[in-house]
Amino acid sequence: MKQLLVSLLILFSTVSVAETSLWKISKGGNYLYLAGTVHLLSAKDLPFPTAFDRAYDDADLLAFETDISQLDDPAIQFRLMSSLAYTDGTFLNQKISSQLYQKLNDYLISRGLMPNMFLSMKPSGVMMTMLSIEFKRLGITQEGADSFYFRRAQREGKAVVSLESVSDHLSFIATMGEGNEEKFLQQTLDDVSQIEPMMDEIVRSWKKGDDQALEKLVVEDMRINYPRLYKSLLVDRNLNWLPILRQMSETQEVEMVLVGAAHVIGRDGLLNMLQQQGFTIQKM
Repeated sequence: MKQLLVSLLILFSTVSVAETSLWKISKGGNYLYLAGTVHLLSAKDLPFPTAFDRAYDDADLLAFETDISQLDDPAIQFRLMSSLAYTDGTFLNQKISSQLYQKLNDYLISRGLMPNMFLSMKPSGVMMTMLSIEFKRLGITQEGADSFYFRRAQREGKAVVSLESVSDHLSFIATMGEGNEEKFLQQTLDDVSQIEPMMDEIVRSWKKGDDQALEKLVVEDMRINYPRLYKSLLVDRNLNWLPILRQMSETQEVEMVLVGAAHVIGRDGLLNMLQQQGFTIQKM
């Protein structure tokens, strides 16, 4: 297992290619667009595939995993940070081996940070902090397609909706790694050294619309090695979103739905679920 860290990021120059990670979903004369995204990119990964712009222009309404504007709210950010820390007197070194805790401190020292910074953090807090450290170091600071098109819709007055509440969204993040702390954090540490080539490969596959490569990189590994996480982060949320997509398909409005690429592909992905319910799937 080598891709947990980047898989969680995706739970998803002008490119001259025939396909991208965008699909037209149709049934009964109505249609919507389903776009798989990568939530954070570097400057070299821009611009987005032109098919995304065409779908945006055609859409009457955009749908996102959650309300992105609320995620920018300082009060919501405080809630998130609080949810990533233990509040009952528990410490991380009580949940993992002393050897692993020392490795985490060695990592902090290697990045010029103080040891024991992770002491009161849950595994999800450690992972999110390490992602922030590594992405800043690598210059991965550009917003992904979801944030980009959300802000464009706000500027242009296009309607937006959310597939899940911010509270539910924060809960999914906060509980990552619970009950499996040792394996989760060991894998997070292992992934850190590979994150740059891993991100390059994932973004390249995403922009090319290489579904098989994306599935291997961001879905299958989690399904096999972290079945509980796979179920809670991907399968259960996809099942929650499916009725909303079906309702959208019954209107004459054209919707553009942007979710992490990992939600779209694979045997438990939204594309397969929709196809099983009689929708026609056309790759853009």
